[in-house]
Amino acid sequence: MYWFRDGSNLALLPWLAALLLSWLAGWLLATHSFKLNKNERLIAGLALGIVLSAWLLNVIGRWLPSELAFWAAPLILLLMAALVAWRSPQRPVLHREDLQIWPWLVAGLGMVWLFLLWSKGLALFDEHKNLSLISIMANGDIPPRYSLFPDVYLAYHYGFHLFAAGFMRLGGMLPWSAFDAAKAVTWGIALLLAAALGRRMTGTPWGGWATAAVLALASGVRYLLLVLPPSILLRADSLIQLQGTSALIGQPFSQALLAGWPVDGGPPMPYPFAFLNGILQPFVMAHQGPTTFAVLILLLMWLLLPRLSGRVSIVCAAILMAMWALVWESSYALFAIGLVGFAGLYYLRKRTLGLPYLPAALIALAVSAPMVLLQGGTFTEMARELLGSFGGTGLRTAGGLAANWLPALPPLAAEAGSGFLGFTFRWPLAIVSSHLGPLRIFSPVELLVALFELGPIVLFAPLLTVWAWRRAHAGEWLLGALTVAAWAGLLLPIVFQYEADRDISRLTSQALLIWALMLVFAVADRAARWSPGLRVAGIAALALACLGGLFVAGIQFTAASSTQLGAGFDKLDAEFSSQVWGTFPDNARLLGPLGSTTILTGQLSGQLLGDAPAGSELALFEETPTLELLRLYQYDYLYIDSRWWQSLPEEMRLNTGLQNDCVVTLSEVWDNSHVNFRRLLDVSACK
Repeated sequence: MYWFRDGSNLALLPWLAALLLSWLAGWLLATHSFKLNKNERLIAGLALGIVLSAWLLNVIGRWLPSELAFWAAPLILLLMAALVAWRSPQRPVLHREDLQIWPWLVAGLGMVWLFLLWSKGLALFDEHKNLSLISIMANGDIPPRYSLFPDVYLAYHYGFHLFAAGFMRLGGMLPWSAFDAAKAVTWGIALLLAAALGRRMTGTPWGGWATAAVLALASGVRYLLLVLPPSILLRADSLIQLQGTSALIGQPFSQALLAGWPVDGGPPMPYPFAFLNGILQPFVMAHQGPTTFAVLILLLMWLLLPRLSGRVSIVCAAILMAMWALVWESSYALFAIGLVGFAGLYYLRKRTLGLPYLPAALIALAVSAPMVLLQGGTFTEMARELLGSFGGTGLRTAGGLAANWLPALPPLAAEAGSGFLGFTFRWPLAIVSSHLGPLRIFSPVELLVALFELGPIVLFAPLLTVWAWRRAHAGEWLLGALTVAAWAGLLLPIVFQYEADRDISRLTSQALLIWALMLVFAVADRAARWSPGLRVAGIAALALACLGGLFVAGIQFTAASSTQLGAGFDKLDAEFSSQVWGTFPDNARLLGPLGSTTILTGQLSGQLLGDAPAGSELALFEETPTLELLRLYQYDYLYIDSRWWQSLPEEMRLNTGLQNDCVVTLSEVWDNSHVNFRRLLDVSACK
């Protein structure tokens, strides 16, 4: 039971209807607010409609019931887009010739199907965090709050999860299938945007497909370390310590290159560690969600910003930027640095900002700033905390939750570390890989490994900077802004250290992605002052960078014929969730095992079983669970997982009081052996 709560494929029809409404709205806006080519309007409109609808959902979801909010967002967007089209002098309202790109859309649908096959057989990357957010937002908790602190909003980039939540609320999916479907759709649309962008920049259809291929496959060339003399790799063993899940390999670096990556939820055939990357993972491994959505917005901005047309387009661009900040803060911040940095450099040299639409893009960025600070997510909570500190009292309090078992509030990322917003100066300077840790640039062996981790595309950065600067001065200013952003993404992690240091590699990843796409465009640019040999070298660099991604894609095919629910879940959980998800009163208090309770029920719950703070009342309940304690702390429902229940001594299970007549069993599912079960109890009638 993987796909739908009621087991019927027809449950997806309402979601498809909402998608078509958003697509139509986006198509109207792309036609009447941006000067796009006929082969771009339908694809850009699809992405534009999805992103704008998700942003509107984040706004109206605070006040409307969840079912209504998920329908209202695309309907409001369509009404606004229809008004824009009606007031526009351009006729016809929509162009039939836009539909001539139907073969591209069919190819995109094929990519969605392929990625869904992979995702269905994998359970990778922060599963419980992602699934919890999708489940509670689908059930109306927008913006999301901490499970233990219902009065405190979550400081997290939840923009992608708004889109994924629609698959649950409107499409009737279960949390894991909604997560996988949202990733697949986002991935397919991102490849279509890359193809449209490549076709525009190169002037040829093959340039579009090449751009999409590079987006899907480009990575580093860690595998080429295997051709180095063994003595170099042996020297690296004493210098490089594997980080995160890579450390589970349990072997020195030189031997780890020959091993499989021991990641939970991976494919039947393990990913070879030599073909992975700790900076730019191949886009075919876009199983996290937010990163994929951030790339989609980057490509959409790349298509739209040079084609702004009037005030409506500026507002749309501002909302796209605000949504970017809600999806992946680092990408938005890096783009803002690039845009402002390029505008400043250009003004210092020319004493003007006379490039087409550059002032409009700066206005859109300025308009997005207050949206970012008010819309929710990490930046909003950082601003809330900062204002609270200036006022002398923190604003992130537990409000009316006065129970003394509550632990301290989780710290914001901005509070971590001793530097500004968690950043401190890095010494010695290093290139950071999330797999290999900081690789010091003054250590020859570590620098060599870092260059292979970055890949050959980084060697073209100076040439691409010159190429982009010339194109920018000729009017394509966005290339200049993205180049500044790429250099910032490369240099900032070398100079600055972050409290969660492996996360800072995200900046370098965006830099490499920008340069990889630019290299495709530069190689195809006949006006570029590149010799034939240099163009061949650029093609060879792209081929080497894509080989690792191609190998990883082949490994993922081993998962295509299998099905994994979310990490740690099975058919019992799916059946239980189908019965109880979204059925609780708004203010109901629910207790259950940490992680699974919120995912399966969609209810924000005081879920502490399995992780209760030592000495707290709930730790006492976990040790000696009784009905009296449950009601003392005003819980209405108890979710019992047989794995926790059977870990209790038999005497303790008999003396819980949960057999009393006032306790009502609302749902109960068993496996065929009649050993494992999931059970929901209503204790609200007990005194």
